[in-house]
Amino acid sequence: MIWEIHQTARTQASLENSARRSESVVSNIDHLNARLDKLTLINMAIWSLLQEVSDLTEDDLEERIKQIDLSDGSLDGKVRAKAQQCPQCNRVMSNRHSRCLYCGYEGKGDYGAFGEVLD
Repeated sequence: MIWEIHQTARTQASLENSARRSESVVSNIDHLNARLDKLTLINMAIWSLLQEVSDLTEDDLEERIKQIDLSDGSLDGKVRAKAQQCPQCNRVMSNRHSRCLYCGYEGKGDYGAFGEVLD
């Protein structure tokens, strides 16, 4: 009987924890959707301004999107930063960090507006 009470309490605690995590995930998704909506609006505004002051067409935009998409070697609708080799230890550096995780080398490279490594 005591064991059943203990198991019931553990199950209840687990359910409550799962509910809290679920609420957190939903909140994060709502936040990301709001950011996506804002970025979409900004991109639409920028594109309409560019069309007003230039002769650019939808075909020009689609071609540039394709070129940028292919810059990482794959036409997949994503842009992935190319892995860089550490000039100090020659290991592959993480794209998420400016410092080598193996030897501590701090990259001094130039980065573009979107975090891409400039050659």
